[in-house]
Amino acid sequence: MNSHKGNFAVLAAGFSGMVFFGVSLVVMGSVLPSLIEKFSLDTAGASTIAGLLPLGLLLGSFIFGPVVDRYGYKKLLIAATLAAVFGMQLLAFAPSVSLVRIAIFFIGFGGGILNGLTSALVSDASSDKARASNLSILGVFYTVGAITIPLIFASLKHIYTYTHIVSAAGIIMACSVIYYMFVKFPEGKFDQGFPVKKMVALAKEPAMLLLAFTLFLQSGAEGLASNWIPSFLEQIKGFSSESALYALSFMVFGMGTGRILLGLLLRIFSKSSLLLISMIVAAAGITIVGSATDTIWVSAGTFMTGMGSAATFPVVFSVIGDKFREVSGTAFSFALTIALIGNTLINLMVGVLGLKSLTLLIAVISLAVPVIFYINTKYIRSKN
Repeated sequence: MNSHKGNFAVLAAGFSGMVFFGVSLVVMGSVLPSLIEKFSLDTAGASTIAGLLPLGLLLGSFIFGPVVDRYGYKKLLIAATLAAVFGMQLLAFAPSVSLVRIAIFFIGFGGGILNGLTSALVSDASSDKARASNLSILGVFYTVGAITIPLIFASLKHIYTYTHIVSAAGIIMACSVIYYMFVKFPEGKFDQGFPVKKMVALAKEPAMLLLAFTLFLQSGAEGLASNWIPSFLEQIKGFSSESALYALSFMVFGMGTGRILLGLLLRIFSKSSLLLISMIVAAAGITIVGSATDTIWVSAGTFMTGMGSAATFPVVFSVIGDKFREVSGTAFSFALTIALIGNTLINLMVGVLGLKSLTLLIAVISLAVPVIFYINTKYIRSKN
């Protein structure tokens, strides 16, 4: 693994796995209208299907870390990919709603493992200097996967049914397993048993808790934006459904742009400074969304929101990978689990505060992110 060629092969495996996580995360949203029509689902029935995706994601995120720290990456990467492929094929051909639910859970479970595992893998395969940049590039590959499926559905839905499209995507995912079989991945960090004591110590480590809470807030803000901006624009601002979805797509493009630029910007700014600048951009963007009255300005606002939000996960993951490299898998697993919990809990605040508060809520959370990260940076320096 010390050779450049070996590292490139491992990084390529991580990047491809993240593409497939992007596919896994958005495939349900792309096929849900077809499922509603095929099985005559009402809102309650559709929501029970949709709710199984985050459950699978949470479970996958929770278990992957200790497993890769004990057994290494190869077997779990292959197993997670095959789990997602199984879910995709079952989703494509399921004759009943019950089997659709099982399919969505497997897609979420495999995707949750892929998300965390690829982040930890890229971190372990990177030098200290390149870690943040490579994790940023990893985020670009997520964007590729997340954008590809909706574009394919939009382009081919009049020619092929969702069955053909989802099944074909699953077959392409399965082909990656052949590549993984020939790559030499980092081995497990512990020869015997799971590092239970280190896991417990990790959960009590103030730096780990602060970093995880940073992702708790960031994941919540991203969830608020992606889940509620279309409804906010339609119900509160009076935009059409098409304009709202068009504006939301700019957030995805903004995040992809931000991830591409991040590697360059990290050479100019410190991580704390870059995160502060990024979150100010995100807060300014969502403020524009709240005050704009035409599609151009709203799209500019969502683009800024996405671009500003792009820095947090790569920057925080780079710190986690550097500080907790002896248990990097478990550390990433812990942080991602907390992040997903934040996504769920913070989304519930919209129901409490009301949809009108959306843009203010996202802005406040965005500005809190660099504050928590700065506190953590000061803490780490004080201990060194």
